[in-house]
Amino acid sequence: MAAASHAISQSFRCFDEVARRGSVRKAAETLHLTAAAVNQQILNLEAIVGMPLFDRLPRGMKLTSAGEIMVAAVRRSQRDFDNALSQVQDLRSLRRGHVNLGVPHATAEHLIPRVIEAVLDSHPGITFSVRSGNGESLLRWVANGEIDVAFCLRRPPSPGVEEVRTYPQHLGVVTAPGHPLLAKKKLLRMRDCLDYPLVLMSPDMELRILADRIDARLQRTGRPFVETSSVPMLRRLVARGDAVGFLVPDNVAQDVEDGRLVWTGLEDAGAQLHSCLYQRTGYTTAVATGLFLEALDTAVNDIRKRFEQQHALRLQAFAN
Repeated sequence: MAAASHAISQSFRCFDEVARRGSVRKAAETLHLTAAAVNQQILNLEAIVGMPLFDRLPRGMKLTSAGEIMVAAVRRSQRDFDNALSQVQDLRSLRRGHVNLGVPHATAEHLIPRVIEAVLDSHPGITFSVRSGNGESLLRWVANGEIDVAFCLRRPPSPGVEEVRTYPQHLGVVTAPGHPLLAKKKLLRMRDCLDYPLVLMSPDMELRILADRIDARLQRTGRPFVETSSVPMLRRLVARGDAVGFLVPDNVAQDVEDGRLVWTGLEDAGAQLHSCLYQRTGYTTAVATGLFLEALDTAVNDIRKRFEQQHALRLQAFAN
C-alpha cells in the first residue's frame, strides 16, 4: 500500500487496511486513527455500495463477495494513482521526458547538438528524437503529429500548425579569412559579391530563394561555381579560396568561432529574416520540451548577439 499521505481517499485507505488486517482495531492502530473513526469509514463505504463489504465475525472481519470485488478495484485504483503520481513527480523533477523535434539539416549539425548537450548536463534522463528536412517537410511532420515542434526559417504555416516563437536572422556573405571582399572599405551588398565564384544553395532551397529575391541579378549571372543542397559542402568550398556563399549565422557559427570562415551581414533590404518555432495548433508543450526550448532560446540568442556585435563593430569602423 502507498504511504498514507498518497491514498486516494480516507474511506479506501481504511477499507483496504481492514481487509489486510482482518480487524478494525488492528487497522486503526496501523493508521493511527481511532477504531470508531475506521468503523465509520467502512459504514460510509458500505452505504455507497449498498451491500455489506465485511462479514462481522467473533474473531474479526472477513470480506464478503462484494467486498472482494471492491478491494480489488480499490487496490487497482491505488496502483494507477501511485503510477500517475510517480509520472507527475518525474516530470516535476525532470528525471525523465522526451523531446520530439524537427530541424533543417544544417541546424542539426552544430546548433541542436549543442543545445542537447546543455540539457543533458543538467537533466541526463531526457531523451530526444531529431528529424531533419526542409521547411516544407518539417511543417508537414508537425501537422501529421510525427514531431511535436519544428525550428526553421519562417514560412506560411500549414493548416493546424501555428508559429509560437520568432528569432531574428540576418543573411550574410560567407568568405574565407583574408578574402578580397573583406578589404573593401564599404558596407557589403549582394551586388558586391557577384564578381566572385559563387557557391549557392540549390534553387529549391529556402536560402537560395531568399537570396534570389534580394537581388535578381543573382539569377542572371549564369551557372554558379557550385550549386548544392548541402550547407557543409558550401562552407568547405568557400573556406578553400575566393568563392563566396550566403548563409545565416546559425549555419556558420561554429566555423566563424573556429576561425575557418568569416561572416559579414549584407545591407540589402531583404537580408533581415526570421527563424521560427512551429507546433500543432492547441498543442500543450510538455515539460521536457519546454526545457529544451529554453536552452534553444539561450543558444540562438547567444549566436545572434555575437554576430550583431561583430556587425556593429564593422559599421562603426566605416563610420569612423
